[in-house]
Amino acid sequence: MEAKFELYDVWQGTQDGSGYAKHRIPGMLVTERGTLIIYNEARDEGSDWARMDIFCQRSTDGGQSFGEPIYLAHGNETHKTVNNPVMMQDQRGRIHLLHCEDYGVNGGKILRRYSDDDGLTWSEPIDITPATMPWFRNCMAFGPGHGICTKDGTILTPMWMIPKFYESPERAHGPSVVSTFYSRDNGETWAVGEILGSNFSLQSPNESVAALLPDGRVYLNCRCANSWRAKAISLNGYSDWCEYTPEKNLIDPKCFGSVAAYHAEGKPDVLLFANCESKTQRKNVVVKGSLDQGRTWPLRRVIDADRGGYVEINTDPRSGNIYVLYENNFGETDHLAVFNYEWLEAGEG
Repeated sequence: MEAKFELYDVWQGTQDGSGYAKHRIPGMLVTERGTLIIYNEARDEGSDWARMDIFCQRSTDGGQSFGEPIYLAHGNETHKTVNNPVMMQDQRGRIHLLHCEDYGVNGGKILRRYSDDDGLTWSEPIDITPATMPWFRNCMAFGPGHGICTKDGTILTPMWMIPKFYESPERAHGPSVVSTFYSRDNGETWAVGEILGSNFSLQSPNESVAALLPDGRVYLNCRCANSWRAKAISLNGYSDWCEYTPEKNLIDPKCFGSVAAYHAEGKPDVLLFANCESKTQRKNVVVKGSLDQGRTWPLRRVIDADRGGYVEINTDPRSGNIYVLYENNFGETDHLAVFNYEWLEAGEG
């Protein structure tokens, strides 16, 4: 197969008369039918505490075109911030959306919705706040990015929290710890997994994404307050984390980056990672591939040397497509790169 690479602008002409200033915190899900769903925080201004809405759009042609916005949450006078949407699909085909109101403080709830028709229509919001340990934390958020489903049917997404024992202001976003939020009964009940905090080489871990390794283990990749990423590995995705170590070969400007597993017929199993490859600037969007489950990253290609921001990655085993969705200038524009394994394998040559 020939190498292919396409780049599209997204979230253009979707303001619906509201005049959104920013489309931030990009996430993607590829459904079992091959539908690409992209979602975001549509903000009235740049602040993380702005009034915002959450909407998604669906593509059934591999990202070449998208349907009209499907609104999933609206900021209002009581809770103007509706933040950090994350989607995942269980083994039955149900898609789950998790998000927060006001980062779970100021009376804000943690909510779940679900879709049984490939993301076209959604249930009413379901309050799952008690499962998120409000007695333990102040602000919290999911992911961002996307969640996963393990081989035994557990659905999960990483989350970050600000423990009350740090005595930070209630609305502060640090110092933080990370965990996973998981369900073993297809979303009926949820729990917080084992918590990972700071250590001598990793400070204030926060926004994270998980990927399923070929042997069924869960690989966690974290943003932290260092100029590099962190990783951890678990047999089940919610307990007994090991290899919680810095990834100093994955430099990072303290920004959201993402991982995804790539499994396609006739291709090797690859763990993919995408972020802004810089210690100081949110630009130089790069994708890397590991053929040994995250120990080394021999595959590398630059997607966009001049722009960047939050970077999300996901894959479609049916088409072989790899999708990278990334911000430019803190969400003034977002871009979707669509490419295949052959393009990544070709390297910089």
